[in-house]
Amino acid sequence: MDAGEPSIDALLAAAGVQFAEALPDKVSALQGSIARGAWAEARRAAHKLRGSAATYGHAELAASAAAIEEALLGAGDMPLEESREHIDRQLSLAHAEAARAAREAR
Repeated sequence: MDAGEPSIDALLAAAGVQFAEALPDKVSALQGSIARGAWAEARRAAHKLRGSAATYGHAELAASAAAIEEALLGAGDMPLEESREHIDRQLSLAHAEAARAAREAR
């Protein structure tokens, strides 16, 4: 490795910061899919957020995304009112965790 090249650790740290800073937008996009009733899109977004948040060490956000994904999967084509309330609570938690992660990344 050349002296001018960043180390693998530095590259991974930079990727983690970039990911954390993008989390509020990712949660907002998930919320938008849900608001539009785009259930398949929302399930995919929740699944991706669940996995990537877990990979980058954001366990609480991953748990909220998992709860959203599971609620969407269990609700079929159109979440019932009880499922929507649960999803909305989890979205609030996800927004809070995403904002916290983005702040801490800076």
